[in-house]
Amino acid sequence: MGEIMQRLLKISLGIVFSLAVVLGTGNAYGQGGATGAISGTVLDSGGGSVADAEVQIINIATDTVTRKVATGTDGTFVAPLLPPGGYYVVVNKSGFSQAKVSGIEVLVTETTKIAITLKPGAVSEKVEISAQITSVETTTATTGQSITTETVRELPLATQNYQQLLTLSTGAQSELNAAAQLGRGSVKLFVNGQREDNNNFLIEGISATDYNVAQATYVPLPNPDVIQEFKVQTSLYDASQGRNGGGNVNAILKSGSREYHGDLYEFFRNDVLNANDFFLNRQGQARPVVKQNIFGASVGGPALKEKAGFFFVNYQGTRQRSGLSPGTFISSTIPSLPADRSDASISNAFFGNGTTAIDPVVSKLLNFKSNQFGGASNGFLIPSGAASSGAFAISRPGKYTDDQFTANWDREFRGGQDKLSARFFFSDADTFLPFGGGDLPESLGSTLASSVSSTSLNFPFATPVHARFLNLTETHLFSPVLVNEFRFGFVHINDELNNIPPVTTTDLGIDRPTNSVTNSIYKFVFASSGFEIGPAPFGNQSQDQNNLNFVDTVSWVRGAHVFRFGGEFTRVSLDKNFPQVFNGELFFTNTLDGNTDFQNFLLGTPQFSFGGGGVSNHAYRSNNFAVFAQDDWKFRQNLTLNLGLRTEVLAAFHDDLCHIGNLDPSLANSGQFPFLYPSCVKNLNLPGLTGSSNSSTFDNNYSTGYGPRVGLAYDLFGHHTTTIRAGYGIYYVREDVGTADQLSFQTPFLPVAFGGGAAGCLGSYFSKNPLPQCPSPNPNALPQAGTLDPTFVPCLNVFQSFTNNDPNQAAIYGTASGAACPGPLQTLGIFGLAVPRHFVVPNTQQWNLTVQRALGRQWVLEVGYVGTKGTHLRETRDALQSQNATVANPIALGGQNITANTFTNAVARSRAQGINGYNGFQLFANDAYSHYHSLQTTLSRR
Repeated sequence: MGEIMQRLLKISLGIVFSLAVVLGTGNAYGQGGATGAISGTVLDSGGGSVADAEVQIINIATDTVTRKVATGTDGTFVAPLLPPGGYYVVVNKSGFSQAKVSGIEVLVTETTKIAITLKPGAVSEKVEISAQITSVETTTATTGQSITTETVRELPLATQNYQQLLTLSTGAQSELNAAAQLGRGSVKLFVNGQREDNNNFLIEGISATDYNVAQATYVPLPNPDVIQEFKVQTSLYDASQGRNGGGNVNAILKSGSREYHGDLYEFFRNDVLNANDFFLNRQGQARPVVKQNIFGASVGGPALKEKAGFFFVNYQGTRQRSGLSPGTFISSTIPSLPADRSDASISNAFFGNGTTAIDPVVSKLLNFKSNQFGGASNGFLIPSGAASSGAFAISRPGKYTDDQFTANWDREFRGGQDKLSARFFFSDADTFLPFGGGDLPESLGSTLASSVSSTSLNFPFATPVHARFLNLTETHLFSPVLVNEFRFGFVHINDELNNIPPVTTTDLGIDRPTNSVTNSIYKFVFASSGFEIGPAPFGNQSQDQNNLNFVDTVSWVRGAHVFRFGGEFTRVSLDKNFPQVFNGELFFTNTLDGNTDFQNFLLGTPQFSFGGGGVSNHAYRSNNFAVFAQDDWKFRQNLTLNLGLRTEVLAAFHDDLCHIGNLDPSLANSGQFPFLYPSCVKNLNLPGLTGSSNSSTFDNNYSTGYGPRVGLAYDLFGHHTTTIRAGYGIYYVREDVGTADQLSFQTPFLPVAFGGGAAGCLGSYFSKNPLPQCPSPNPNALPQAGTLDPTFVPCLNVFQSFTNNDPNQAAIYGTASGAACPGPLQTLGIFGLAVPRHFVVPNTQQWNLTVQRALGRQWVLEVGYVGTKGTHLRETRDALQSQNATVANPIALGGQNITANTFTNAVARSRAQGINGYNGFQLFANDAYSHYHSLQTTLSRR
């Protein structure tokens, strides 16, 4: 930690020195974080500049002086780091009447530019004038759009989720949300060709991003009645902003005013005028239920006395019931089952005889009684498709509830020299989906539409989500030109993904090593027919995230420069229980022997599987640092330069419980033990398990990125009606825990099995104690849940010879000796997972060239080119596919040359000897890239 701080100090001093040398005598602008700015020029009636005029910037809501500055020799002034909101400006100068300009709106991250003309007269004479407010952006190259509370409230939002308006910014796109979908209607946002996880979601300048999945699914989400405005910056945001290179989404919450204001509201919908679904109507089923009530109240004003500050509070409740949401209806084609479900009857119906053995687990499942899929109370759990077509459709309403509370408070101290603001948000939500137990993407935060299939017989699923957000901001005025803003943020996200089993492993007689933590049955996947039966394949999953954010920004106005510098520290603490595939997933396909996937299911012969066991709990931790400097320099009256540098020091996630490991294939080729474990694994006291790697398993725990930001805004004719803007910047990505999750699946922590199975063995498919008629030892055996099993410590396999000394036949492998073989588990039977040992974070290069033109009546047209390039993006692939052997390019192994490619010598042709058996290999690499070029046009009215 000390080394990091020394590095940051040197970088900081270098940035400050580099930018300080350009500071001349003599305004400039661009704002980051959760603030905006006002800049302007004070003129006399002849158009000459008025120097040394007193400019008071007064908050309309509280009628307090927020900032008091003086104009320079050229009559200009700038007030940075202003809270977004409405202001009026009062100007005093001896020999002129006092001028008051009303209706000035400060938007987050934007600078409002005005021109004020004074009239001759006594200062005691007060004149209210109309200032010329510039409608085009003349101070920065940043693209994006601010959306105010009026827009949020007036546009139709099915679930009152402001995130659904993010695509109002050019360059942003997302999936459409079905109006009948349960939940808050989370969006998948893609900005300028960047990935969904490359966005930064902020509240009041504090990143509220979910580091578990880096998507918008579970981030704290205040309702529209609480939001004053939000801004989506789509490219070239300044050096005060970091973490990601996609969209920078910043929501600003409302605050109180001098007068008490309040409202009561309800948004109501029902299904009285809805038409029925075609397939449900054809089967004579009723129209699905669709009902929603969103209700709440807000109140704000002075806290007892104005000296105690101003407050704003809000409560909103949501109650939804829907039978048209993903996870609440099924429309599929499934096998037609006989009314008599005895083994003999099933055998006769599907095999044409009454003697084919049906797997005991399958037999019990087909005969289990439940009304889960709409049958009578004494009916079968697994329904039958229509006799002629196999058609099956059902709708059953799911439920979503949400209760959220927001409390905001602001107070000024010491005559306005200090201001303290507090923001608190609380939300408890719960979703129940009767058919919501989808597939693995559901465990990774995907939206309902992309993770729950309407063709599958999924079991019930519940998702409780608890979110908390706290922000404290202290703004201190050292002088009218030197302002410091300190922000502290606490973000808590807790969510669970819970299967609700209508039938259990005990009911079906399944002996599985994970039964102590989950009693849900397997997920049965009929890959050829296109449907599934059962729960989500993962055990009940949870994450508890507590993140601390410290952000400090200093703004210094000196002549033609607005200089901002500061730093940021983020501590991520994420406790996660990730029992991936602890329920197990069994895949059935049509096979060459003529059996269909459903026939193979009846026999109990999966073609392949996906199951896990062992330990699934983790304590992921990460410390991230950043320093920045930004100079917005008014180089000429009509030209502003934006010059900045941001340095990010981003940490790889490590696990305080030491339940992660890595794999380096290159070590295997040299006969060395290829598995890499952190040194702390010695504390686990597992025989054979030792480690000497860093806590992250990488060679470096931190990755440093230097992000320059260069931009210009040119007022083409000097009339504030046409601007040319351009810029370039590099942005680094603070990734989620996906890489650490990859490392968590390493043996012996959470070994995974992928093999097929023998007939009649579903009852002990992953057990170390197979049924008497099943293969022993069981090739798919897994460790007990919650335990570390020494029999799963790996041992490197090494090449011995070829069968019959023929390189076209199978290679024979033995075990290594010494340190390369600390345990009994043969590496040829392991599914390998690897992450490159050099930790590097992705980055995005952004550039743009845009032209803005004021069309009159507050209309603005913008046309521009925006480009991005993503580098070091992560992707997964099998990097150890067998090499191609030819006579011209033979593969040498054990003193012999392989010159032909056969199925049996595929392992011998591996790129990493001893670890790429038929169980496969996955590399979680950082070598993907992206390119994006676009012509973007925006027509807006301001």
